[in-house]
Order: sequence, then structure tokens, then C-alpha cells
Amino acid sequence: MTSPLSELTNAGPSPLGAPRPGILPIRDDNGVLTVSGQIAAADGVLLHSGQVGGPVTLIQARDCAWQCALNVLTVVERELGSLDRVVQVDRVTVYVASTPDFTDQHLVADAATEAFIRVLGERGRHARAALGVAALPAGSPTEIDAIIRVRPPRR
Repeated sequence: MTSPLSELTNAGPSPLGAPRPGILPIRDDNGVLTVSGQIAAADGVLLHSGQVGGPVTLIQARDCAWQCALNVLTVVERELGSLDRVVQVDRVTVYVASTPDFTDQHLVADAATEAFIRVLGERGRHARAALGVAALPAGSPTEIDAIIRVRPPRR
């Protein structure tokens, strides 16, 4: 019997430009949703691009975090049909592409927290991490992923 790993030993990753691997936007593990990172895009267009503390201001970054939170909720709504089954947003991680001297990642993340609470009320309150990073996909200033608990569908 051949191991799946032995087939890949000399294969290496696909070349750049090849179709990307299938990454799920959301994964449901018995009512615990893991939502993949969502960037600050609306209708496929980034709100802003670059690092916070550089070309992106704190106010612009907060708008981006707000949009990321809405994008997370949109993915959940598409998966479930509505947000009615959401029991609780358990954890949110907010990534902020920022210059080395920018230290207000938590203020950027506050905008995302506000969006979750504004949409879901108490169900939107969550544990959170706000992290400064050098860069994010597509040049987005912010990216958010989340873990959200939901009720089973009614039968």
C-alpha cells in the first residue's frame, strides 16, 4: 500500500498562476462555524490598500474592519439562510497590516466588534485578538476570521 505522502515527496506545490486550492469560506463542525479570513472588500473592490500608519489612516482602517465584520456575517448568512440561528460569536481575530510603529490595532478591531454587536446584539459580543502584521492578502489593511456557534436547523 502506498502512502499519500510518498506520492507528494517529490511533487512540490503547484506553480504560481495555477488554480488555487479549494479553501472553504466556512466550515461547520456540529454547530461551531469557523469562518475563513475576510478582507476589506465590498463588491469585489478593496475599500483601501496598504498599511495602517502608512497610507491608510486609523479612520480608514476602522472602516475596513467594519467591512470585514460585515463580510464575515454575510458568509454566515449565505451558509445558514439567515442569522437567526446564530447563538454567539465566540471569537474574532482581527489582523491589521500596519507599520512597525503603529500600536492601535485594538482601536481598529473595536470597529469590527461594534459591527458584530450592532447586527447581532448580545449574541455579537465575543473574545478577540487584534494583531499587527506586515501585509495581508490583496493589500487589504485588515482581515478578520471568526468562530461562531449556531443552533441546529429546525426539522
